[in-house]
Amino acid sequence: MSNFTNFSPLESENSDNKSEEPGTLKLDFNERSDQISPLIETLPFGKTLWRYPERQRLEAKLAELNDLQPEQVLCTNGGDEAIMLLMRIVKETGSVILPLPAFSQYTWGVESWQLNKTLIPAKADLAIDIQATQQAIKANPKAVTIITRPNNPTGEMIPLGDLLNLVETAQAVGGWIFLDEAYIEFSEEQSAVYSLLNQYDNLVVLRTFSKAYGLAGIRLGYLLGSKKLIKEFEQRCMPFNVAEPSLQIGIQALSVENRKDATDYCKTIIRNRQQITGWLVEAGFSLVPSQANFVMIKLPPNQAKAIQSFLAKNGILVRSFQSDELINCLRITIPYNTKRLFDKLKQALWPDLICLDMDGVLIDTSNSYDESVKATVLELAGEKISQADIDRLKDTGGFNNDWVLTQKLLENLGLNFELQQVIDVFQRLYLGENNDGLVTNEERLISDRLIARINESQNCRFAIVTGRPRNEAIAGQQMLNLQRLDLISLDDVEKPKPSPEGIQKLQNKYSSFSWMCGDNPDDMKAANASNSLAVGIGERNAAALYQAGADIVLKNINELEAWLCQRS
Repeated sequence: MSNFTNFSPLESENSDNKSEEPGTLKLDFNERSDQISPLIETLPFGKTLWRYPERQRLEAKLAELNDLQPEQVLCTNGGDEAIMLLMRIVKETGSVILPLPAFSQYTWGVESWQLNKTLIPAKADLAIDIQATQQAIKANPKAVTIITRPNNPTGEMIPLGDLLNLVETAQAVGGWIFLDEAYIEFSEEQSAVYSLLNQYDNLVVLRTFSKAYGLAGIRLGYLLGSKKLIKEFEQRCMPFNVAEPSLQIGIQALSVENRKDATDYCKTIIRNRQQITGWLVEAGFSLVPSQANFVMIKLPPNQAKAIQSFLAKNGILVRSFQSDELINCLRITIPYNTKRLFDKLKQALWPDLICLDMDGVLIDTSNSYDESVKATVLELAGEKISQADIDRLKDTGGFNNDWVLTQKLLENLGLNFELQQVIDVFQRLYLGENNDGLVTNEERLISDRLIARINESQNCRFAIVTGRPRNEAIAGQQMLNLQRLDLISLDDVEKPKPSPEGIQKLQNKYSSFSWMCGDNPDDMKAANASNSLAVGIGERNAAALYQAGADIVLKNINELEAWLCQRS
């Protein structure tokens, strides 16, 4: 490529190294050669660790397997080193074209190296915009274009014909393609190595031992390409860039037996990916068709954060994103054994049971229960308390019961009343003589549309778990037109929230695949104790809800409607 500056390679102490005869006294490169450390004797890699590593044997094997010459292969310290070398080449010689979405090492690299770059926005469905990329190549002669196939983070596999067009377009204007094939073994489609690499001298392919071979810890990747392009990378890499143990493990990984194991593993992952993808599509979720060892789901606002949190509590780690186009997406690696993921993902995405607190979630009680608290304290203590006093105490947890809350507020004023005394005054003020007290100030917080959705639900059971006495809870159900829902009230449990008793009664009746939605820290504690996905409601006390274990906090219950998959 004429746009490259000529560089002299760094001196490699093994560059012209011949295999020494046994007993050779090697005194040419300042190694500890004739009194080997006793530590080496205990390590599994034999007596070669005293000397500088040589890549040539592994590179020759990789060349043989890919029908290339050894000079067309360069082993690197993981794919990361290859990407770093790419960034250096671009910095020194030209510009880069990067279609989005892209692997974070590429987006981070072009920014941190301050490269002359052209970023190609993704299509609305997060697919790579091939046409825009091709136009950018024509408009930027001699540029390097980065393509990942299958793409990370989406798993998209651009057709081989599209890749060929990009390679030929770049060739026509003196540019070249850097093709990342880190996930190619998981694809049902063909690698570009066998069909394109020996036909085009403007293509470099990145491969890795981290994914299909499961050897991420040894940090071993490799580049395949034309001799001239590979030389540009080799001239810029450190002379002993890959450690001897990694090279030895790489050789072992390429044995017939281990390559068969990797192939069999990938076949299982492909089957599992197809199964998980089919389940997600059937449930109505949006995802990019994947040919990698992961799938990426596009979710309604906030749901990705909630699912990631819930799965983490259950020992399953998945990837979320901060970039604008991926903010509501989750990337989930496909495991070899899927049951654990299936169970918790089903609960997080498609629950069998959704438990709803009533006050502050379905019904606005700020002018009923809260005002009854204030009026009771005023009557018994002769002092006024503020809404802030109530909120502050509720946020500490343990005060989901307004009678207990009122008793504690009186205690904070230095007054001790029996709970029954508090209840008598509170109920008189709340209910009035004939349900004409402060209870008449209550209003719905839940929309008519969500009420209809709940009442029509066939595959997900909704229920109410409230701290209200049963008669008041039934009145609330009637006001909400949710009489058909199972009801767990204060009178139905021995221990109220934060105890999970109420939720667990419903789990035992229906399913443990449950969510709990509430506006109080006690609701979140009950959710966690029952291993339900914990949905906090209300921004005012979001910090307290998260502190109590909320997986997510929504502004109001109506935001939940977007989370209900089409079969809920």
